[in-house]
Amino acid sequence: MTELQQRNRATAERYVELYNGDIERFVPECYTPDCQVHIMGRAVIEGTATLLDVERTVLRAAPRRRMRLEHLHVTTDGVIVEVTLLNPDAGADWALPFIAVLTMRDGLIAVDRSYAEWALWPGL
Repeated sequence: MTELQQRNRATAERYVELYNGDIERFVPECYTPDCQVHIMGRAVIEGTATLLDVERTVLRAAPRRRMRLEHLHVTTDGVIVEVTLLNPDAGADWALPFIAVLTMRDGLIAVDRSYAEWALWPGL
């Protein structure tokens, strides 16, 4: 794995860790200030301030939500993250498969194209 791929992998691992542990750090430590987050089929979120507002809304709607990492596909310009979103408040067996195609710039996510059945996810 090249140095660039290692850096991209580290960002993707931090993405999962901070999503689960500290939403206030998740956005500024993982995304570029001018990021674009495409919630495919729903919306485009531009910039970290707006993204942080959205993530806070999701956290209020699902305070125990978690992301379980299934697999990372690492390239020189980004990472495809396969995860399962879990929300114990919706039931012990509730799980939502989720894929994010993350394009990196300078070790941070510049473009996030996220795919899931969003009607099932609280706050969106």
